[in-house]
Amino acid sequence: MQIEQFIEQVEDALYGVDAGTISRETDFTSLKEWDSLALLTLTDTIDMEYGVLMKKGEIESCATVMNLFEKIQSKQVS
Repeated sequence: MQIEQFIEQVEDALYGVDAGTISRETDFTSLKEWDSLALLTLTDTIDMEYGVLMKKGEIESCATVMNLFEKIQSKQVS
């Protein structure tokens, strides 16, 4: 899994965010575009693309996109 690909997936989940506006350090949960639909879309993407099931609290506890990326990597089965 590449962080650049993951950032694109986060941008896709946040309706209204322009491509290239999110970085590793972005606190995605504080963006105005972060809502229940974005959460569901991102949860589904993480499950389908990476085989990791994450709960709302786990996702929202991540301070940045990079924190979420690292948490997903730590949960992936090798």
